Amino acid sequence: MKKTINGYEFDILNTVPNEPIITLNGEHWVVTAITLNAFTDEIDTLTHTKQFHMFRRNIVQKMTGDIFFLEDALHGDAFVIISESPDFFKPELLVKGARVTLLNGTNPAAICKCRAGECEKVCRLYSKDARKGAKLITMSNTWGDRNCDTRVCEEFVLKEIDKAAKLNVDIVQIDDGWQLHSTEDLTRRDEQDRRIFDEDFWQVNPTRFPNGIKPLAEYAAKKGVKIGLWFAPDSRDAFAARDRDVKILKNAYDNWGVRFFKLDMYWIQSDAERDGFLDLLCKIYSFGDDVAVQLDVTRFDRINYLCGKQYGTAFVENRYTKLRSVFPYRTLKNIWMLGKYIPTSKCQFELVNPDLNTECYLEDDIFAPKYYDLDYQFAAVMLSNPLFWMEIQFLSDERVNELNRIMPVWQANRDAFSRADVMPIGDQPSGRSFSGFYVDAKDDEYLLLFREATAENTFEFTAPIKGCDFDVLATNKGANVKINGQKITAEFGNENTYILLKLK
Repeated sequence: MKKTINGYEFDILNTVPNEPIITLNGEHWVVTAITLNAFTDEIDTLTHTKQFHMFRRNIVQKMTGDIFFLEDALHGDAFVIISESPDFFKPELLVKGARVTLLNGTNPAAICKCRAGECEKVCRLYSKDARKGAKLITMSNTWGDRNCDTRVCEEFVLKEIDKAAKLNVDIVQIDDGWQLHSTEDLTRRDEQDRRIFDEDFWQVNPTRFPNGIKPLAEYAAKKGVKIGLWFAPDSRDAFAARDRDVKILKNAYDNWGVRFFKLDMYWIQSDAERDGFLDLLCKIYSFGDDVAVQLDVTRFDRINYLCGKQYGTAFVENRYTKLRSVFPYRTLKNIWMLGKYIPTSKCQFELVNPDLNTECYLEDDIFAPKYYDLDYQFAAVMLSNPLFWMEIQFLSDERVNELNRIMPVWQANRDAFSRADVMPIGDQPSGRSFSGFYVDAKDDEYLLLFREATAENTFEFTAPIKGCDFDVLATNKGANVKINGQKITAEFGNENTYILLKLK
């Protein structure tokens, strides 16, 4: 099957072992393999690349990865190969002479011929096309403050809804704890440690929510807020109970007014489990055009970022101030690294309450969240789906005022951000880098630039911009910016500064 996306033609196929998918001409091909890493509870480098140069055509060269770039240094031709494989299967590319073979199991793959230098953009466009119409959203989830389910109840959620309305957060998501039984009950596990969910497991907990979820959703709607729910599908026997799970979620959709579901605690370790889970997603998305799913990729083998690319938003990482595992520069690093190959709009990344658990960090740690303005944190994730990973009712007025520097701007421009191709520019964030994004929404162009804790205050960014002038839409500390063609020189007066520009 062929598909044209933004002028690029893709061949979408199921590969056959030992049959070449590409024949190369010439002697100067460079092959790059990119692996996209999930299981982010244990991994904090979310992309990994390897590279080789074609050498002696009778030698078979092998590489594993999720995405492959083949670029001809002599003529500038290039191929992009994208495997839509889940975590448990790692594709292998074989290059022997002019023959390129992809061992891809039963997973589909896409191949596109382009020009050298266009490969990353081709990847982003392919995944973004599968999610046409997906809009960026803001969401809060109290689990990030690490009180887990201990505070989850009707009164507590009502206060979260009130604060969400003041902050203009779109969705308040109720995490684990709303249901009748506990996921921590060790008697409800099978021999593989998979959860066992009985028929009554997903009834609403009558002690915590005596009036159910529906009144909360109705209260939220009056405030301009929506309700989301956390849910763990039963993954045993290749999701054999998925029709029952769909029925539970459909009831929440039809009768409680819930439109957003976070799926968690599942395993995908075989083709049958992959197919069962994709069928589950297909059925959830049949509820209506307004349904959306967040797919947790933080633990175990799941579908990763490319398998089932048309479904859902990737809930990328659990990071907690209480565990000293969250640093704002690392969040920026992870969205910047993934953003080279998949749309940032496919992801959900967190911002945390910087005033919480400050005693958990070393006194001299300048990368601790307390040293970052809240709008800086928001800016770092604003091109994904920003997740307020906190109990928002406890945000101080000072932090709310910081957030007010950027939230109205984000809301006014989010439609453009949603449809845009977002290209990472500058250096990879490290806590001491200049970094950023070029946002190309065709009719609208933006630059989002960051200075981290650098000794220097000036940096020259390069981006394929078309505009030569700009308006400053938001900043926390200010910067002087000059544009000369595709060179953007930014002089920042302070460390940990962001600036958002709209080009014209």
